[in-house]
Amino acid sequence: MGTRARDGAFAAYRFGDVGTSVDCELASENTGTWRRPVDGRRGRSSDGWRADDDGGGQAKERRWRRRPSGALEGIRAWGRANDRAVWLALTACVVAGRWAIAGGRGRGGTAPGAVGVTPVMRRSVLERAIPSVMGMEEVEELIIVPGSAVYSGRDFSAAKEETSWALGAYQLVQGEARTFLEHMEIGVKAAAKNQRSMLIFSGGKTSREAGSLSEAASYWQVARAFEWFGADASVERRTFTEEYARDSLENLLFSMCRFFEISRQFPKKITVVGYQVKSERFSQHLQALGFPSGNFSYIGTTAVNEAEMKAGEVRLRAAYAQDPYGCRGDLAAKRLQRDPFNVGAPYSTQVKVLSALWLHINTCSQRLFKDKLPWSPGVILR
Repeated sequence: MGTRARDGAFAAYRFGDVGTSVDCELASENTGTWRRPVDGRRGRSSDGWRADDDGGGQAKERRWRRRPSGALEGIRAWGRANDRAVWLALTACVVAGRWAIAGGRGRGGTAPGAVGVTPVMRRSVLERAIPSVMGMEEVEELIIVPGSAVYSGRDFSAAKEETSWALGAYQLVQGEARTFLEHMEIGVKAAAKNQRSMLIFSGGKTSREAGSLSEAASYWQVARAFEWFGADASVERRTFTEEYARDSLENLLFSMCRFFEISRQFPKKITVVGYQVKSERFSQHLQALGFPSGNFSYIGTTAVNEAEMKAGEVRLRAAYAQDPYGCRGDLAAKRLQRDPFNVGAPYSTQVKVLSALWLHINTCSQRLFKDKLPWSPGVILR
């Protein structure tokens, strides 16, 4: 017997079942390759060994596979016979794990051995890679001045005249334009008082008559024409625009997104400047977005057509009560009407850390979003 034949016989004996006689036969007198007898099926022996051959009777390569051990077979057999018990055990492990992670509570408070974990929301790789605007890393307060109209004049210093603005029918009253400047001035002076604040003028390209200029850009240009109402130069460096909002909910949400794009964080405090008659509607939006009411303030002014606006506000609040994200009926129609250039909004693709909220809004849910958000109490944004 040649060397290869002896090696093959020894391998068959070494890896065979103990106590089982091993018959090895010479598969080829020319090659001296040894293999175990098979049970009629190609490449498989009677006791579970396997060898790949070329179909012509010669084994080109042998890849042996042992049977599972007796202990493993016993475990498998027990699992098949007790599949219900296995599933119950796995379910119990999952429930216990989630309870521990969430800091589960029993009747007496925190369950013994449960560890409370601080919720962490992680930004996407791209969001972490984009730096903040220089000097905006430490801002904490967001001051929002929602736009009410688009400037249509050529001289921004003439902003006190109604003829300089593209106004709706309900806005064609004397003194309306002056209320716009009043909101700008209040916002600028509020930002001047807090060096860790960011002022955002919010409002999209809502008027085809006025062209592609947005409400936000209109306010920014007018504020600069009025030399920032006497505020120090730092206010201009901390004033930005949000040019996609078409209603009050988007004024709030989109301005928070702009704050994130600029500072790479979300505001700890929000102040909105607008007509006092709209304050309750913004409180509704605050609840829809889950922002803590204790960190929100509203600076309200008196509207020129206060009585007419109050009647409209009652209808709007009722509509938002049924449709908190404004994607149905008259609220949705108003958004389409106030987007004559079909611009839309880019924030759902740019602020991915809010992906769960975007999904909830896009499904047009009538329920409030209840999951954690980056501004939820106790949440850490990384």
